[in-house]
Amino acid sequence: MTQWIDDRYCFACGEKNPIGMHLKFTINNNMIETRYVFPKELQGYKDFVHGGMISLLLDEVMVNLPWQKFKIPVVTAELKIKLRKPLKVGEEIIAKAYIEKQKGRVFIIKGKVIKEKTDELIAEAEAICFKVEAEQIKP
Repeated sequence: MTQWIDDRYCFACGEKNPIGMHLKFTINNNMIETRYVFPKELQGYKDFVHGGMISLLLDEVMVNLPWQKFKIPVVTAELKIKLRKPLKVGEEIIAKAYIEKQKGRVFIIKGKVIKEKTDELIAEAEAICFKVEAEQIKP
């Protein structure tokens, strides 16, 4: 059996990771969101955020929804990303997610990234996530 250990070093949300993103989440009704500004160190092409970093952000906001709202830990089994528009480094974004469907241990979660100032859609995602059993979690 796999044991999942949270040592607070997650690149996206771990407060102990000195080079991490240090994401903080807010629950609004059935949605979770986080705000972030990508620094130049996370660029792909000059002055544009690497698409993989946007994917990482979406994955993180989606798996945190069941945890933050219901204290149900999940892991991503499948992740589909649609990058709609390029994002410049230094622009504030909002990443949001909601649960579209849940059946047993399976969650279908959708997310999106928008520019904070203009509501312009940057990326959309859908994740299939599976609940991790409590005995597999080590604090």
